[in-house]
Amino acid sequence: MTSVPITAGAVQAVQKNSNAPTLILVAGLAVTWLVLPSEDAESLFKTAAIGVGIALLLSTAMEAAQGVRGLIRTDNLMLWVLYGLTLLEFLFPQPDVNGIVSVEAATRGTIAVLLGFFGLAVGRHLVPQQASSSAPIDLNPIYLFGLFIFAFVIGYLHIFLAVNFNPIEMIEQMSRPRFTQPWGRGKYGNVYSLLYELSLLIYLLPPIAGMMFARAERFSIAQKSIVIAVLALTFYYAFASGTRNVLGTYVIAMFGAYALSKPDLKLKQVLMAGLPVAALLLFASTLMLEFRSAGGVTAITSEERHYDTLYIDHNIVNLSNLTNVFPDAVPYLGLEIPYQAIIKPIPRALWPGKPEGLSTSIEAALGMNDGVTTLSCTFVGEAYMAFGFIGILIAGLSFGAAAGWWNRTGQQVGSSFSQILYASGFLAAAMAMRSLLTMVPFMLPTLALWLLGKYWLPKSSSVQTD
Repeated sequence: MTSVPITAGAVQAVQKNSNAPTLILVAGLAVTWLVLPSEDAESLFKTAAIGVGIALLLSTAMEAAQGVRGLIRTDNLMLWVLYGLTLLEFLFPQPDVNGIVSVEAATRGTIAVLLGFFGLAVGRHLVPQQASSSAPIDLNPIYLFGLFIFAFVIGYLHIFLAVNFNPIEMIEQMSRPRFTQPWGRGKYGNVYSLLYELSLLIYLLPPIAGMMFARAERFSIAQKSIVIAVLALTFYYAFASGTRNVLGTYVIAMFGAYALSKPDLKLKQVLMAGLPVAALLLFASTLMLEFRSAGGVTAITSEERHYDTLYIDHNIVNLSNLTNVFPDAVPYLGLEIPYQAIIKPIPRALWPGKPEGLSTSIEAALGMNDGVTTLSCTFVGEAYMAFGFIGILIAGLSFGAAAGWWNRTGQQVGSSFSQILYASGFLAAAMAMRSLLTMVPFMLPTLALWLLGKYWLPKSSSVQTD
């Protein structure tokens, strides 16, 4: 029988002691709200960044005291991703902020973000935390490597076809400015877009690779070499595209699957590897933005710098300015936002009359609807556009409850397949924090993997190999 990285007792200990970290986080959110300054927007956002950051660190430290399981959890991932998307950049100077958002709007935007954190923290306790009752599947090396190759071939098929299976041309195209590659989907889609949608299987590669690295002794040198080469291509693809959230999720999914699958892995080892990786991701985040602004990796020799500080889209600034628009100038959008999220994955080739988007987009609401500029405001901003502050609370509680429910999959410690499935869900969890409108497509790879395990992969009794 395969050894497991944590025991059922450790899982129960985390469940038993999960209330204290939440109380600390909620108290930290309340104190932050009470001490928010009113001098200018930058200091207001900075105060929130420090207050929420300290509360999150203390809360996470208490979780980590229980072991690896205390760190590798979906709810913790959501909380930290939301922090990274909204407040992290304000630990660094952002001198341009005061000229684009008023103190009043910044105060409303900050309260909205604090409410989002509160919903996530409390919502994770709304679902019982018992482990999944599904039959365990412990994959042997042949099935695991085969699953990796299948995800690689099908996921990259649309790219291979676009470059006539020329690997050099593929790398060159990846290095060019984004949206110029021949494998782009286009706005409305066609029959080719059905193949493009299968590229979502690429998101399964990092967690599968993480599982394989944790059990490296089971695989041949040739198999490990292929996995490393494919993984290097996948990370370069994400890096060259400038899509920072995707690269970050790749790293988290791979690292999470590795940590959950490595026998006898200690928390100290996770921190020693995880902290440098987090610092590297912060550096890569700024570097990717430079490449994106300059025109792709091919412009790396440019001496002009566009960003002299950490910049992560100013999501909280966009959110704050949206509070000036909704509902005074534009009525709340209501169920239009969840409806658009649900129908997002349906290709237009199958539904020619599919609605093109929101009746009032973020860009249009903020007066930047030039057809080129794209803005984001996290799920907090989109929930506010839908129903105001009550919408933020409902969305936060719902996502927190969903995270608590998904954690049950990760608690099935005797199933290697469950650990891969669990880590693959990190992508959808992270993307949900970025946008309600785009989260559903990123759930599809995990759904495909679940269906594969339920209806095709052999059960544990027939594949034990140790």
